[in-house]
Amino acid sequence: MITEEESLLLKLILKLQEPVPQYVLGCLPTIATIGTAPDDGLIRKILWMLRCLGCPFTGLFYFCNIGNNEIAMSAYWLTSRNFMAEKGGIIRYRPFGHHAMEFLPTLDQEELMKECIAEASILDRLSSLASAYYILVGIFAGIARVIGPCIRGDWPYIPLALAWTLPSIYVRVFGGKVVFKDPRKRFKDDGIVVRALEEDKFNAKNAHTVLTVAFSIVVPWISVFFAYFTQPIGFGCRSKYLTVLCSIWTFNSIVAYISHIKGEKIVSGNKYIYCLFCTSGAIIAVLFTVLAFLSNSPSWWIKLFGNSCDDSKACI
Repeated sequence: MITEEESLLLKLILKLQEPVPQYVLGCLPTIATIGTAPDDGLIRKILWMLRCLGCPFTGLFYFCNIGNNEIAMSAYWLTSRNFMAEKGGIIRYRPFGHHAMEFLPTLDQEELMKECIAEASILDRLSSLASAYYILVGIFAGIARVIGPCIRGDWPYIPLALAWTLPSIYVRVFGGKVVFKDPRKRFKDDGIVVRALEEDKFNAKNAHTVLTVAFSIVVPWISVFFAYFTQPIGFGCRSKYLTVLCSIWTFNSIVAYISHIKGEKIVSGNKYIYCLFCTSGAIIAVLFTVLAFLSNSPSWWIKLFGNSCDDSKACI
């Protein structure tokens, strides 16, 4: 006689054997793109990817403020000790964002930086385009569910929740450059001369940084907005679930922005904040995995969270 617990376990095993939804697989490249790092070792690469998944500001800051400038792309991974003022003196913080400065590398240093850069493969670009496709379809589906006729069944929340990664996809596809060699190992203790930016350029850098943190905070909440206004309208189970995701992202992006304002000497920043972001990324990954199962089998909402998640009568 099979008990209720064994029956649930059997159903879970059978469910795990089913094909993974296409939109879930389609979103994996964007997570890999946003978390790209020249670190050596699989564990360090995974940790940076988890950090970027747990804190949108981290990944977006690199793609939105560094862009495809080969010098800046390589210099971004260096420590504050690798920079020196033009008129002498120590650079207290890494010269990016609100602390941005102009780089004045020597010809040898410039050549060394460019050697760390490579063109992204066609497979890398196409996989990023596939992610953009699923994210845009997710946005369209969310709008259609809000303003269109009532449709039973869940729509893919994951692509919509990852809409904040679109700028990184754009930069990767159309810029096509990636740091594949660790500049920290190439430069070691070598120093790059920097000087203050002109006021207009410095103001533009500041504005760009503020827009980046605003984008990283506001855009994820669009998924909650769409879930709220999808039938049945209200702050239901799906809205609450997405709110947990977005709350983690918002808190971490604010913490990362404050840390940036105070100044950072190394790219990973404060060790406690780094651990927080990596742990948050792992939690987000688990929540996304559960959300994929819930979206694929709406009945699981009721089994896991109770009858309050039953929306079978939403279209009546």
